[in-house]
Amino acid sequence: MSDAPSLAVVGPRARRTQQERRDATRLKLLDATIECLRELGYARLTTLAVAQRADMSQGALFKHFPTKASLLGAAVEHLFPRLIDEYRAGFEGLSVAPGERIAQAIERLWELYQRPELLAALELFVAARTDAELAAALGVVNPPHRRNLHRVARELFPDVASTRPDFDALIELILNAVQGAAVGGVGLPSNPDHPAMLAFLTQFARRALSSAP
Repeated sequence: MSDAPSLAVVGPRARRTQQERRDATRLKLLDATIECLRELGYARLTTLAVAQRADMSQGALFKHFPTKASLLGAAVEHLFPRLIDEYRAGFEGLSVAPGERIAQAIERLWELYQRPELLAALELFVAARTDAELAAALGVVNPPHRRNLHRVARELFPDVASTRPDFDALIELILNAVQGAAVGGVGLPSNPDHPAMLAFLTQFARRALSSAP
């Protein structure tokens, strides 16, 4: 009997399909776009910078995204669900009183809006005011994103959502308050009024989401 070690037989590595390669390239470009947007901002971001960050040619980029606006729209569409999933994960297995859950929901929402990549995405919506092509690209992304936000809110507060016909209006008000304060914080970092604003918003939300319509 031979004492030589046996060699495991390894089959040929499965080759990725053309669609899998295309999806991988697209994902790489979207991640590179988000990184560039976070570091450079909308004004300085170029398709060349994104291509270089993704380690591919500008021509390869345009095969997937024919315009800068379509690239940015797809990047935001890629970013938003990822951030929402991270937000939802913070509540998994969490058992607290409804009032405390409301407080944590607003606190974590505020933390989310401090993320550089989300602030960079909001910068695009401001820029879209004078950029019709960008506005069109974001106009496709934003409605399903808002619906996704409201769906998550209904998952977090199912009892309130089922009894209040104005639940979506309340959620929209809270979202807009936090988003507006986050955008304002870009021009006024460490605004001393923000903690008091968040405390007041939490107090308002507790009353609104725990009372009858």
